[in-house]
Amino acid sequence: MSVADFYERLSPFYHLIYQDWAASMQRQASQLDSVIRELWGDRIKTVLDAACGVGTQAIGLAQLGYRVAASDISPVPLERAKREAASRGVAVTFSLADLRALSSGHSTTFDLVIACDNSIPHLLSDDEIRAAFREMYSCTADGGGCLVSVRDYDPSEAGTKVVPYGLRTDGERRFVVFQVWEYQGPIYNLAMYFVEDAGGPECTTHVMRSRYYAVPVVRLVELMTEGGFHDVRRIDGRFFQPLIVGFKNGEA
Repeated sequence: MSVADFYERLSPFYHLIYQDWAASMQRQASQLDSVIRELWGDRIKTVLDAACGVGTQAIGLAQLGYRVAASDISPVPLERAKREAASRGVAVTFSLADLRALSSGHSTTFDLVIACDNSIPHLLSDDEIRAAFREMYSCTADGGGCLVSVRDYDPSEAGTKVVPYGLRTDGERRFVVFQVWEYQGPIYNLAMYFVEDAGGPECTTHVMRSRYYAVPVVRLVELMTEGGFHDVRRIDGRFFQPLIVGFKNGEA
């Protein structure tokens, strides 16, 4: 299953990853806004969400007044993101673009380019990640920067790991949500399960599969630097995942 196919299948269920997706959207935007203002002051006006999925960060930041463009590799989550933005009266420009060819999908630069929720490790090698950071650099205006959020992988992890999300309710339906990771060296296969109970005698299991590169944060800092950004640093305790930020043409 390709990354695009994975997110196409995940799109209808994505909100179930969170106990309250709308509240999480607002909370994440507030946390990102706090970091942005601390590092760049009032410099950031335009934002490109380069891996927007169904719009969690893009919509939240737009609600705070940022002028947001958003792109993704998969058209199906983009369509949901458009509907979610429209239902909230939020103006976001959505388009189809691959992280590794980002500049070809965007004709202008942005004060800040972001890619959150562990999207970068879908790229399965240092070369692909470095290429993506170079594309993000090309899309960043002078004086702006880059911000990504990623999982903090443990280099000693191996074998099989179950990651529970818990019980979710969606109308009359209940879902048990969990992931299974199966390591093959630094690459692991991920299966995301949504076990649906609609109240009948049987349950329905929805599963989507993808692969990730368990790349350490310290290596991502190096790769963002190799991609052109300066003063690249890790920030902990400000978001639900570690943040990595870098600047174009020196510090903010």
